[in-house]
Amino acid sequence: MNTQEYISSGIVESYVLGLASEEERREFEKMCNQHPEVLAARNAFEIALENQAMQNAIAPSADIKNKIFDTISSSAKIVSIAEAPVKKINWFKYAAVASVILLAGSLLWNVSLMNKNQDLKNNYESSVAKLSELEKDFNVLQQNPNVKMASMKGMEASPKSFATVYWDTTSHDVYLLMNNLPKPASDKQYQLWAFLDGQPIDMGLIEISDKPLQLYQLKKAQAAQAFAITLENKGRPDVSKPEGTVYVLGNL
Repeated sequence: MNTQEYISSGIVESYVLGLASEEERREFEKMCNQHPEVLAARNAFEIALENQAMQNAIAPSADIKNKIFDTISSSAKIVSIAEAPVKKINWFKYAAVASVILLAGSLLWNVSLMNKNQDLKNNYESSVAKLSELEKDFNVLQQNPNVKMASMKGMEASPKSFATVYWDTTSHDVYLLMNNLPKPASDKQYQLWAFLDGQPIDMGLIEISDKPLQLYQLKKAQAAQAFAITLENKGRPDVSKPEGTVYVLGNL
């Protein structure tokens, strides 16, 4: 089974949703470490779910609300305490009313989820389509024997960061996948560098896309031994030399 078939097998969704077995989870985590496209697939699915969860819930219709609260009103009875100065509290009855209220809240939540189900499905299908397109790009790069890959690991400033460079040694084209880097502040911007004999070469400023995963094409590199990404001040006059903090670095 090749990498694309592995991703298409449904293991990504099973892992993220907690449905994979312990053996499948270990194998999947191993594949993420060895294959950037598998990690990219996991990130895409996680981001799609996270974006959907962060959206505002769609309120149920007024008719549904009225039916639910009418049910509560008919289930809960008002107990008069004016008949006697002291009356034993029927905790069971209050517990029953509380249970009805909790059930109503659950019903409202479920109605909201049902209303959002179609949006979630559409969002997921869109993410899968984008991921499929990205997989095709990966396959083209990986099947090209002239393409070298640099896996850039997180440095002290951002240990969990990770990015991948694909460099075509024949056409000199450079492609960048921002696997996992924090979103920069509005006055900051990432910049890619190639290194040759210890000297940095500007490969271009990175305009962050709103898409969960994006394969960026940057400047051509005639020669390189390593690549790095720094976080620079936006709008600085001289971009030919790195001044900011190194976030990721990797050798070819």
